[in-house]
Amino acid sequence: MSQADSRVQLALIIMYLIGIICLIVTFFFLRKVNGRSWTKFSIGLMVVIMIMAVILNTVFNLS
Repeated sequence: MSQADSRVQLALIIMYLIGIICLIVTFFFLRKVNGRSWTKFSIGLMVVIMIMAVILNTVFNLS
């Protein structure tokens, strides 16, 4: 069971890092295209990353 928990934690960390990388790329791309960093898409992506941070925090505190 411990090995499965560590795999889930690793998967969540990888998903979180992918989300942060996507957010950074989105900010640079949107700034280049229309001069604004914050659009509905980037705000939605930021909300998803915040939710993932809460999930990661909960998973690590339960361990």
